[in-house]
Amino acid sequence: MTDSFIVSAPGKVIIFGEHAAVYGKPAIASALSLRCFLLVEPSKDSKIIRLRFPDIDLDHSWSIEDIPWDNIKPYIRYNNDKPQVPSELIPEIVDKLSFLLENFDNKMHYYACFCFLYLYCNLSNQDIKGMEFTVKSTLPIGAGLGSSACTSVCLSTALSLLGNWIDKPTLSQHDKVLKKDIPDLEFIDQWSLIGEKCFHGNPSGIDNAVATHGGAVMFQRNQTPDLPSIRTNMRNFPPIKLLLTNTKVPKSTADLVGGVGKLNKEFNQITSPIFDSIENISKVAYSVMLNPNFGNEETEVLRKLFNINHGLLVALGVSHPSLEKVKIIGDEFKIGATKLTGAGGGGCAITLVNEGVEEETIQKAIKQFEAEGYECFETSLGGKGVGVLYNHPEISKFNLYKERSEVEKVLSLEFIDEWKFW
Repeated sequence: MTDSFIVSAPGKVIIFGEHAAVYGKPAIASALSLRCFLLVEPSKDSKIIRLRFPDIDLDHSWSIEDIPWDNIKPYIRYNNDKPQVPSELIPEIVDKLSFLLENFDNKMHYYACFCFLYLYCNLSNQDIKGMEFTVKSTLPIGAGLGSSACTSVCLSTALSLLGNWIDKPTLSQHDKVLKKDIPDLEFIDQWSLIGEKCFHGNPSGIDNAVATHGGAVMFQRNQTPDLPSIRTNMRNFPPIKLLLTNTKVPKSTADLVGGVGKLNKEFNQITSPIFDSIENISKVAYSVMLNPNFGNEETEVLRKLFNINHGLLVALGVSHPSLEKVKIIGDEFKIGATKLTGAGGGGCAITLVNEGVEEETIQKAIKQFEAEGYECFETSLGGKGVGVLYNHPEISKFNLYKERSEVEKVLSLEFIDEWKFW
């Protein structure tokens, strides 16, 4: 496969179960219609690979011949003639690649290139001609919405296609998924987790699972050491309208988790029932979201659960005046149910939009959010996971789009029916 193509994967947002997940309770994350897009095209020089990431001002090239293939190959295992996914990054491969990553002062550039090279040397080989990889994201980067995971999923998918480790996707975006296990998606999911480890060391695997499979995922950490977490995909969870508001208030997840930990030690008899209630919210939401005829009634249940879950998180002390301001403005305009998402303490809030709200009203609320200095996105929960676009006129124009909004308007699944999925 040497023709140009585009890979796309969704970001994620946690909708239920924040903080309780730390104590072994289930939580639910959903795909967002905000996505990462990766253009793959042949290099002008067939011996050069190039990674471009305009959003973070990254543009770097390597010679394929400079990759120490002979030193790396002994550490790559194969299973059924495919590269076997290791449980962790292999130190010897990390060491062999280190000299190709020596000149990066910018941490974001370093981790992006590390992820790319690590996946490239495992999923490609020196006989595959050089390609250029250009990443553009409609997701805000560093806002807890899984931007690194969907980048990793896009790279894993592209390299797996180039290496012929997976088949081309054939489903349209309107097709329901009837199979429970899809080997090609599992291959992408597992390798993208390795890419995430290049970025984050020890990620949960939830962000890349949502970016790969789409829909929503319920996950639960196993409290017994060395046992895997429990993860259930809800791939057919349909898109529902959501407003995402980034307060741009910086927060420390570690500090917020630590604060809840102290509260839990001091007032365990009070906090334990709160965690149990949050667990029950996730369980009710899960049963509702699995409904094959999911519609307005089920969405209304989720709105009620949003409000309850937010109140419980406020009780744990993880809200912030900026997040409460988002909720107040949303309630004033009656646009929907709002809750904080992620660790809290700033960051993002999500509003599940009411049925029948006029766009004019939503725009008035957005103006109020923007007057507070917040950034607002009209998006949706659920929908498809990783997809590929072939043989489409927009592929040749990809590099012309400078703004995030341009990429969203032109390449969104909403506007192009030719996207294909597994």
